[in-house]
Amino acid sequence: MPSNDQWPDVRSRVRGLVVGYCLGDALGRAPDAHRSALVAGTPGLVFLSSVEGVVRWHVRSQVTGRPASLADACWEATLRWAHRANRRTLHAVVERAAAGGDTWPDGWLKDLSLLRGGRGSAPAIELALDAPDHDRTPGGGTSDSVGDLVLSRTLPVALAAVAGLTPVATDDAAPAAPEDGGHPVSVAARDVAAATHGIVAQVLAVALTRTLAETLVSGEVRPLVDLPDLSAVYRGVPHTDDVVRARVALRALADLMPPHPRASDDISHGIPSGNRTALGAVREGLRCALAHPGRAEVDGAIADLVSVPHPAAGAVTLALLGAAHGVEALPPDAVARLDVGHVADQLALDLVAEVEGGPQRSPHRDAVEDWLRRYPPG
Repeated sequence: MPSNDQWPDVRSRVRGLVVGYCLGDALGRAPDAHRSALVAGTPGLVFLSSVEGVVRWHVRSQVTGRPASLADACWEATLRWAHRANRRTLHAVVERAAAGGDTWPDGWLKDLSLLRGGRGSAPAIELALDAPDHDRTPGGGTSDSVGDLVLSRTLPVALAAVAGLTPVATDDAAPAAPEDGGHPVSVAARDVAAATHGIVAQVLAVALTRTLAETLVSGEVRPLVDLPDLSAVYRGVPHTDDVVRARVALRALADLMPPHPRASDDISHGIPSGNRTALGAVREGLRCALAHPGRAEVDGAIADLVSVPHPAAGAVTLALLGAAHGVEALPPDAVARLDVGHVADQLALDLVAEVEGGPQRSPHRDAVEDWLRRYPPG
């Protein structure tokens, strides 16, 4: 757990990251960002499901005494999201429901009527959930999706940085030891992203997740970090040509971020960069955050991002600014109008409580049992 000897402390920054992502998602789809109710879409709900997955990953590690797979925990969280979103006929959801019986889905999010029902499509995720014998290893799946929902599933891995993340393979993957190369957050993000999206989107998500983790720990908005590290993270993974294309695009992107002048030239190097792509979201979201990096500049960032035709860019921007400056830096009126704001904030607080060990160390058996019903370790 990083030190709390600075303000905003880690608790505030974790809250800022989680609430900020959902707020940016809602602002990007609001008809009037300054007056209307702010309703998170599918990206926000998928993001919250992965945040819950991170909490339950840590609970399982503490209960069993053994490192658990964060990729498996986030996949299970995606299955629970699909069930809540009425995607219950998808192959993986049907199988999981049959295996879980009357006790699945579990956890406290299942009781929230606010989170039930669909809020938009999620084609790449649904395709992955509906594929029999789906391969979730990096480079092993058949998806070539470059959509921005890869960020919704993967960016919560940055939160594991406050828990001293140790990489653990999925059940289907080869062990990911530190000597294999790559920062543990990057390795975990790679394995989470691999379940639903193609290699290009995976590499983009890994780069942004690692950057978000560094922002969360340091309290400063950072440019893209550890880009050379991507070679080690994807060593031995199939489709190396896609890895190279993504790395080249990221390098070009990093060279043209503020304070450098914004370039109008195409820097995608053949990678789709439209309104609903991962590259478009990373490019515009990171640009906006770096153009308005200060705590007093959040309102300016919001004014900037609502004019950008990339719905996911706002989520990226406010996740970065929230992670740097804490939840108090987000505009309180907008947060108050965010429909899932209280859910996002509670998940963030629960993550910090879990990492600090409070619920697990309680001398009261009822308190421990309540916590394990809230975040079952299975």
